[in-house]
This record gives sequence, C-alpha cells and structure tokens, in this order.
Amino acid sequence: MVIADADEEVKAVLERVSRMCFKGESVLSLCMDGFMKHKIALIDEAKKISHAIHNEENELITLLTNKAAKSDMDKQLIKSLMAVVGHIEMATNGLDGILQNVKSKVAEGVLFSDKGVNEISHLFKETLDMLKTAGDIILTRNEVLRKYVADKYKSFNQIADAYSEEHEDRLIKGVCQPKSSSLYLNIVDSLSKIVWHIRQAVDRLFVTSRC
Repeated sequence: MVIADADEEVKAVLERVSRMCFKGESVLSLCMDGFMKHKIALIDEAKKISHAIHNEENELITLLTNKAAKSDMDKQLIKSLMAVVGHIEMATNGLDGILQNVKSKVAEGVLFSDKGVNEISHLFKETLDMLKTAGDIILTRNEVLRKYVADKYKSFNQIADAYSEEHEDRLIKGVCQPKSSSLYLNIVDSLSKIVWHIRQAVDRLFVTSRC
C-alpha cells in the first residue's frame, strides 16, 4: 500500500505526526529563549508542550496497534508508521534532556563563554530547521526536502564535532569551567540525538511510501 492511497484514518495519523514535529519546534524555540533570557518560566512552558507530544505518541501507537489487528490492514505500512512515531518520540526525549540541562543552567546561574553561547544558539537553530522541515516532509513526502534533511544532518554533525573540539580547548585553557562544560556537552549531545532521530523518521517515512 502506498501512503497516497491509504485510508483517511492513516492520513490523519500522518497529520498528527507532522504536528508532533511542529510542537517539538515550539519546545526547542521556547527552550532557546529560556537559555538566552535566563527564564525558567519559558522552560516550564516548553515542558507542557513536550508532555503533550508524549501523550500524542501514546495515543497514536494505540490507534495503530488497533488498526494492525484488522485483517484488511497493510501490516508493513502500520509497522513503518509506528517506527516514524517512535523516532519522533525519541527526538522528544532529546528535547526533554535539553530542557533539564538548560533549567539547571538558569537555576544555578551557570555561565557559558560568549563563544559557547553562540555555538549552542547556532545548533539550536539548525535543529529547529530540521524539526520544521520534518513536519513538512511528513505531509508532502517531498524528495527534495528529504535530501535537504540528509545534507543538514551531515552538516550538523560536522559542526557539532568542531564545536566539541573547540570546547575542549577552552576547558584546557580555563576559559570554560567544569560545571558549564558538563551542561554544554549534555546539550550538544541531546541536540545530536534529536537530529539523528529526525533523520531516521524521515528515512523510515520514505520506506513506508514505497510499501
């Protein structure tokens, strides 16, 4: 079964998964604002949206499981859709990790160097772009956007690796303190996990499209 020929309920699932991506974008946007403005209230607001994404995931998995029980349903299609939902869920777990670390940074008054702030800000924006694009891809199954995500994923990893090396240099020179170092690396690691799961969700979607 090709997604374009799927029944209305399956199309509705795809629309809900797309909205999960857009909600994830909102979570990260609020987190970035909280990071830059040192406001815990923004982090708490983001957590509420993240909780809603997790609830959505649980509802969708239940719905897909029930559909899979029907003898006339394409089991491979349902399995692939579950995988897409699961990867978005794991990306949301990554968002939760960032929220926790940013909240600790703000609550404890931990400072990053100007360069560290700029690096995290840049990675935030790159991840925001991937979340938004993933939401669009799930609705359109656009091959051009799929390649864009693949290229963006590769670029992100290269940038994150370079930033991590520069961070190590700052730590050795004493520009970065151990506490801020731990938070910085945790945030970068969580962002890397998010973009990995976004890439996996997009790739699995196109496998689904060929079913």
